[in-house]
Amino acid sequence: MSLTNKIDVKGLEHQERERLIFPRLDELKKGERLRIIMEFNPVPLVYLLEAREEFEVFYEKDGPAEWILNVKRIALKEDKKKELKELLTELKGGKVSDETKKKAKDFFRSVDAKTLGVVEQELIREGVSHDEVRKGLCDIHLEVLKDTLVAKRIEVSPPHPVHTLMEEHQIIQENLKELSSLVEGLRGKNSFKSLGEDLEKLREIAHHLVEAESHHQREEDVLFPALESHDIVEPPQIMKMDHEEFRKRKKELYKLAHNPDDYEFKAFKEKVIELGEYLTLELEGHIFKEDNILYQIALQVLSPEEWEEVKRECDKMGYCCFTPEDVTKGEGIVELDLRSIPPFERHVKIFQSWESLEQGQALRIINDHDPKPLHYQFKAEEKGKYEWEYEQEGPKDWIVKIKRI
Repeated sequence: MSLTNKIDVKGLEHQERERLIFPRLDELKKGERLRIIMEFNPVPLVYLLEAREEFEVFYEKDGPAEWILNVKRIALKEDKKKELKELLTELKGGKVSDETKKKAKDFFRSVDAKTLGVVEQELIREGVSHDEVRKGLCDIHLEVLKDTLVAKRIEVSPPHPVHTLMEEHQIIQENLKELSSLVEGLRGKNSFKSLGEDLEKLREIAHHLVEAESHHQREEDVLFPALESHDIVEPPQIMKMDHEEFRKRKKELYKLAHNPDDYEFKAFKEKVIELGEYLTLELEGHIFKEDNILYQIALQVLSPEEWEEVKRECDKMGYCCFTPEDVTKGEGIVELDLRSIPPFERHVKIFQSWESLEQGQALRIINDHDPKPLHYQFKAEEKGKYEWEYEQEGPKDWIVKIKRI
């Protein structure tokens, strides 16, 4: 029989309500329940809790004077850690079976990037090697979980530092595609003379890859320390290990491309193919992990003020491939200031305004707290019909633009 606690938050301001509800939920042990009593229908909260997949949620009472939500803890972080450990053990076997792929898909559907980062970090602290996590777990991400991770990705707009880093990734990926094509063509060559313009093309690619060092440096000197200040240590360390491997090989490729006369053609060809294959495969995978795991952890843990500081420091260091552009606000925006509206009336006002929008128009909401639960509701009920963008993330007010598409 599960234990049940009760909390009555009727009449409280939103911040007071959150300060009571979420600590009590975090304290729940597996099998325990919390009954939450409110004076209005907490639909956004229900979506938020269901998305976490740690709770079973149902309504005991559904209005009209009060709503009672019954929340049962069904999973703990320790369970996720055990699942992840078992996955890593299976991955050591070499070839990934269909059964392991299915387990991996099920596991990653149940965790967000932040939870994944914390669980990985705890495993490393318990003695699992960085290499085991980096080569085992991250490879399974790339093989079977791309769609799942991309679907969960938080998107940001320029001039946010993460947007800049991801745009730079796209430029790096274009160079990798050119490198891959060049490597394939090189297999059929038998002399330096037969290379023709490919040698100059190789020099350009190698130059751009080395020039992108500024990208890695901004991550290591600015973004990673910001994460480490939140005790997110191991995931950045894994990325740094990747960077070291890339640096060595990019420099080797640059040296080969600019000093071909120092080599016999056979040795030159073999080394370029070896380095090219490594960089196109491993750097592509690294970019995917940063875009969909590391940056997502950062977006969940860093405050707006910290992002401003990250942006300032990145600006000081400079950029490798382009200068980020600021964006102007779009037209056709309906503004709704919720701060003076009683909490139980806000939900109705939001959806009345939303339903009145035409395609291409946007609803800008000004709120006194993070409307994250509302985002979960939009994901569930308006999938494919909207774009969500934070224009301001606290500390006092939050501004969100929701565009109808």
